[in-house]
Amino acid sequence: MMTEEDLLAAEESLRQAMLRGDVAALDALISDDLVFVNHTGQVFNKEMDLAAHRSGVLRFTRLEVSEPIIRYLSAGAVVIVSASVAGTHGGTPFEARLRYSRVWQWVDERPQIVTGQCTAIPGDGA
Repeated sequence: MMTEEDLLAAEESLRQAMLRGDVAALDALISDDLVFVNHTGQVFNKEMDLAAHRSGVLRFTRLEVSEPIIRYLSAGAVVIVSASVAGTHGGTPFEARLRYSRVWQWVDERPQIVTGQCTAIPGDGA
C-alpha cells in the first residue's frame, strides 16, 4: 500500500517534471492507460500529454501546490491539490488557480497516475 510519504513524493516528482518539461520523468509517472480531463473538458491520453511537453506547446513557469487531500482506495489513492500555475500554451501566456484530482496506483514498483482532472478555481487568476 502506498503511504502518504510515497504519494507526496510522487506529487512533488510530478510537479518538478512538469516545471522542467522532463518527458522521461513524466513517462515514468504516468500510466500507459492515462485518461486526463483538463479545465476546458478536453480528454487527453498519455501520449497526448507527453507530446505537449515534448514539443514545448505547454510550458510551466510556476506550479505551486497546496492543500493536499489524500483518500485511499483498495488499489491506490486519490490525491487532490490546489495549484497556482503560470506558463505558456502555444506561446500564449496563462495564469490560473486550479484544483487537480489524480488517482495513483502502484504499478511496476512505483506510483503512477491512471486518471486525473483539473478544474479552474474562480477568483483573481493567480
